[in-house]
Amino acid sequence: MEPGSILIVGVGGIGCSWSSRAHARCQQLSELLLVDADETSFSSEFEAHCLHLDASGSGRGTAALPNLAAHRLNEGVANIQEMLKNSELVIILTALGGGTGSGAAAELAARSSETGSLVISIVGMPFAEQPLRSAIADKALPAIERNSDLCIRVSLERLAWQARHRESDWKMGSEWIGELIEGLVTTLARVGKMNLDLMDLRTIIGRPGNATLIVGNGTTSNPDEVVRIARNSPLSEISIDGAKGCMIQVEGGPDMTLGHLNMVSEAFVSALDEDCQVILGARATDDLAGRLRLVAVVSGL
Repeated sequence: MEPGSILIVGVGGIGCSWSSRAHARCQQLSELLLVDADETSFSSEFEAHCLHLDASGSGRGTAALPNLAAHRLNEGVANIQEMLKNSELVIILTALGGGTGSGAAAELAARSSETGSLVISIVGMPFAEQPLRSAIADKALPAIERNSDLCIRVSLERLAWQARHRESDWKMGSEWIGELIEGLVTTLARVGKMNLDLMDLRTIIGRPGNATLIVGNGTTSNPDEVVRIARNSPLSEISIDGAKGCMIQVEGGPDMTLGHLNMVSEAFVSALDEDCQVILGARATDDLAGRLRLVAVVSGL
């Protein structure tokens, strides 16, 4: 895939933060688009295309007005239409419950899908103690799911727990969001020993039922720990047990052996349905010397 064929899109304040930090991990392999009504989302050190949805002329956001954000997105979509047209894979990151993410993300997913792009949306769901934001999120979610090939719900509570464990900031993705996007982008964009591509991804996420993305990191000395971390990824409460489809990529350094590949893949797949369709890929890079990373798309849940 060409560098411009993968587009990472941040919608709203948290979405822009997540996408900027994720793109920094794979900026040679993807483009970055930031969409928000609040100008502060664009004031970062990261190079990006920006679409400003200035709802009030003040540059301060759309508050809890999703319909206004959707309207502004439709007004400005001509400015990014060519970018969407050139993208084979569009990864949308947003948090629901506010105005911009809840209103503009679904419209952006629909526009991307119309160009023939494969659309993956990763959406943060509000904390349980935020009833107003939860109501807005619940209303916005069906349209995002309908317009995406794959929509992954991120539990902000689980993400916050992961952030405390890592001593990082959940609003920045607790580093985990960046690892997930980096793993997915490098899986599809870089040549490996066993290659995976968009057709493989389409095959897996096209299966009926729910689907999720998973990432796990560890060392070559403890492959089982990589699998344990992957199964406990802080995305949602969905269990992968009995899954009917799985695209799995195992990455490591020059010291990764066939034994490492077999141990990680077999341990992960053992929890899936015995007739699960499994597509396996593998890649070695100097950047992961002494380490292993498992990236998986699991479907039919």
